[in-house]
Amino acid sequence: MLEDFYGTFATVSLTVTGLWMYVASVRFRDWMADRDHYRRASAVSVQLAFPGLMCLFALIDPKSKVLWQAAFGATSIAAMFLLTGLRRRSTHGWGRANELGNWLAVAIFGCVAVVAVAPDIIDTLGLPALPRRTEFFLFCLLLFDGLVVAWTMLFEEQATPGQA
Repeated sequence: MLEDFYGTFATVSLTVTGLWMYVASVRFRDWMADRDHYRRASAVSVQLAFPGLMCLFALIDPKSKVLWQAAFGATSIAAMFLLTGLRRRSTHGWGRANELGNWLAVAIFGCVAVVAVAPDIIDTLGLPALPRRTEFFLFCLLLFDGLVVAWTMLFEEQATPGQA
């Protein structure tokens, strides 16, 4: 069961990331003109790609608890640092969807890291022996969050010079 989910989710996550990269390349000139917009697009890439990367790492040995914990914990922490760093380096405020989506992704990646490092915490929540399924649910939330933010960014009006 683990291999099926990891393989399928990695494929979906990285395919969506590839589609996002295509969108970003089409809008490259517009988005590169505004470094904050570029950082927002980069944050969406992290939200879409990192869950797929975690699944790929888990496919190395799906039965290894240590590999699962190390890959999910380290990758989640890296994603949290990237997302907060991209936001902190921005000089202007992000749109509401980006702001909310970014902080929601940081929180979800934090939950992934906690469950990976301390899977017994799931038992205390009344969900015995379900840490990996909890991770699956969190991955789905991350993908949905990234898609919503990407969608709003794609159709957001780009401010022209002289507009407020």
